[in-house]
Formats: sequence, C-alpha cells, structure tokens
Amino acid sequence: MAPEKQDEFDAYMARFAEHVGDIQTGQYGRYKGRLVRKLDPERFAAKLDEYHELGQRFLDIINAGDTIDDALAVDLRAAEIELLIQKSTYLPFGS
Repeated sequence: MAPEKQDEFDAYMARFAEHVGDIQTGQYGRYKGRLVRKLDPERFAAKLDEYHELGQRFLDIINAGDTIDDALAVDLRAAEIELLIQKSTYLPFGS
C-alpha cells in the first residue's frame, strides 16, 4: 500500500475503533445508524479510490454547471459512511 494510503488507513482504523468499536476485520458494526463493515487494507484502498473518483465526478458536474445527479450524491455519501469520513471532502453538508 502506498504510504499516503497507509496513513489514511491508519486514520480509518482509529476512527473505526473510536466510533464503532474494536471488532475483527470483516465484521459489521453500527455507525450513524447504519451497518458498516471493517475493511482490510486492500478493500479500504479500493473504496477510497472509488470515493475520490465519485468526488471528482461530482466536482466536474458542479464546475460544468450541470444538474447534480441525486444517485451520485447518494453514492458519495454512502462511501463516506463506509469509510467513516467525519467531514465530507466533496459534499457541502457533513456526513
């Protein structure tokens, strides 16, 4: 795993322990009223890449002045929940 992703994974693990609890990788816990699965490093990296791809699409739509696709915003918010992101990088309102 790239060093910057390792740092993000370490931060994710700390958030997970704080907000969900100490459970085994692959198990589910509750976060903001939703079930979230504790991700291993590979799945975390893939989900983080997906999150940033969705975010870039969202920013491209905004910059083009196009109508925002509700499904994209929902997918972006779902990725934030799954990654336990406290403050959205892309959406105007917190997760």
